[in-house]
Amino acid sequence: MRSNRIRRAAFVALALLFLPLSAFAESAAPVRVATLLPFVEDAVGLAGDRARVVASVRRSVHAPLADGVIDLGNPHSPNMEKLAEARADVVIADAGVHARFRGALSATGAKVLMLETSDVDSTFAALAEVSAAIGGSDSLDARIDATRSRIDGLEVAGEPSILTLFGSPGTFYVMTERAWLGDLAKRVGYASTIASGGDERFPGLVPVSDEVMAMAKPDLVLLIAHGNPVQIRAELDRRTAKGGAWAGLAGARLGVHVLDPELFSANPGLDLSRAAETLVRLGSPTEGVTKK
Repeated sequence: MRSNRIRRAAFVALALLFLPLSAFAESAAPVRVATLLPFVEDAVGLAGDRARVVASVRRSVHAPLADGVIDLGNPHSPNMEKLAEARADVVIADAGVHARFRGALSATGAKVLMLETSDVDSTFAALAEVSAAIGGSDSLDARIDATRSRIDGLEVAGEPSILTLFGSPGTFYVMTERAWLGDLAKRVGYASTIASGGDERFPGLVPVSDEVMAMAKPDLVLLIAHGNPVQIRAELDRRTAKGGAWAGLAGARLGVHVLDPELFSANPGLDLSRAAETLVRLGSPTEGVTKK
């Protein structure tokens, strides 16, 4: 009887020795991810059972999170107490926007990834870092490559000039090429109406004076509304009324457009290609989306 038990134990040990490593990987607990960047949720979702998001910020005020995900609130002022409660293995944040929270993030005991997302190439590099942090994901890596290829194949017709405004109640900023959207616009063939530089209160956002706006003659004006889009568009319309310093914007030959906040209020990560398609379509209204 004892010899039978010994033989069975030896058989189990031998079976474990030759068991493929993937069997152990499949049984491992998923990596718990907390993110202060909304697009990371989409990226982690492609990893299957390898990882799951346990806490995240909101894409917009009215966009609820998925069931079971702890709501960290506003991306610019996340709730650190709730973040600690999430017991994440990895916390992912933006190197520019969340630099002041680095100490608090490290205090959670999780591995902290501070990602650069200010332009298109750095966003793709950031997504690759996310893939590596959760043990590698073929699905995510393939989606990164497909998104990059799609953007590389898009081009607006005629190199129109563009002015992108970020509006909040009472204040407007110009989004420069140092922000992800400004870089994306340049990448698909737009020319900037206002050069980068100036007093950047936030990365890639420059407050503008009436004198500067009076000189701007863009072909296309885009508005990202931080707050009530109807209210902020109405405020822009008042500023661009006839006789005002901003009146020239109203004559933009390709129009003034309010961008979808779900797609444009923050870097959309894997949806950069969809954002690029929108930009090209607005700049080529009679030709649709143009491929290079």
